[in-house]
Amino acid sequence: MAKIKYRFDPHTLTYKKINRTSRKNMLQALVFFSISILMAVAFHLFFTSHLATPKEQRLQEKNESLQFKYKMLERKISHVNETLNKIEQRDDNLYRPIFELEQIPNQFREAGVGGVNRYDELKKYSQSENIISVAKKLDKVKKKLYVQSKSFDAIKKEARDKESMIAHIPAIQPIAIKDFRRISDYFGRRRDPFTGKIRMHRGMDFTGPVGTDIYATGDGVVVKADYSAYGYGKEVVIDHGYGYKTIYAHLHEITVEPGEQVSRGEVIGTLGNTGRSTGPHLHYEVRKGRRAVDPFNYYFNDITAEQYEKMIAESAKSRKPMD
Repeated sequence: MAKIKYRFDPHTLTYKKINRTSRKNMLQALVFFSISILMAVAFHLFFTSHLATPKEQRLQEKNESLQFKYKMLERKISHVNETLNKIEQRDDNLYRPIFELEQIPNQFREAGVGGVNRYDELKKYSQSENIISVAKKLDKVKKKLYVQSKSFDAIKKEARDKESMIAHIPAIQPIAIKDFRRISDYFGRRRDPFTGKIRMHRGMDFTGPVGTDIYATGDGVVVKADYSAYGYGKEVVIDHGYGYKTIYAHLHEITVEPGEQVSRGEVIGTLGNTGRSTGPHLHYEVRKGRRAVDPFNYYFNDITAEQYEKMIAESAKSRKPMD
């Protein structure tokens, strides 16, 4: 049974019955229904925009996780790139100059990776923009690493060659300090003890007891081990390669043979007094190409500072023109 509604009339101070027509009832119901629909839509929009479904929430969390991982990966790539840049700087400014290698052009190190369609396959993923960005950075690092590895290969080869060269260059005294008595003659112009004329002395003379060990001053091959017809007496000549040869003259005994490989510090004979000699001594020469060079420039770590300074002073004296 429908409820009967009344309204208060202030003029008569009585309640009067409200008579509602079907039209009014229909209109009121329609208004109520419309308001309900609008409120339902509003609530739906609010909840869908602010509150995700469990599935949407999981997808959102996964997406945020991926975004975080991409950012962390990009940071690691950037760190690797910074470290690689420092290695490249040392390579260009230290390693390559040491071994007399030219710097690698920066445009070659920074050159891009070829292929205009290289990343097309990555465009089909939901995170394609991030994936392509990371892929490009990784490709750039890989290219720089490849260039740097080739540079290190070249440096390694040069280092091996230089190591071999250092071992072959004459670099020690041919007679131990404890065994020789003095350096009787230095490289330079001097008065010939036999003729009294001024002549060029192309080596250094070490005096000492007959039979004192004589050492090879660098790795090499013995090219002569015989008696010399030019006043050097028993003589050993070693070819060290790289344009260097050393000569050991006036020996008492020769302990090597032509063609024999010798190492620095290996005994090749003993000090003597053979050939054109005024007394027991070793005449020692260093030749670069066809030119005799001053042997004192090829001594390392085997004499004291005082002896080295004395040798330089005596050498400077010997270069002064003689009257």
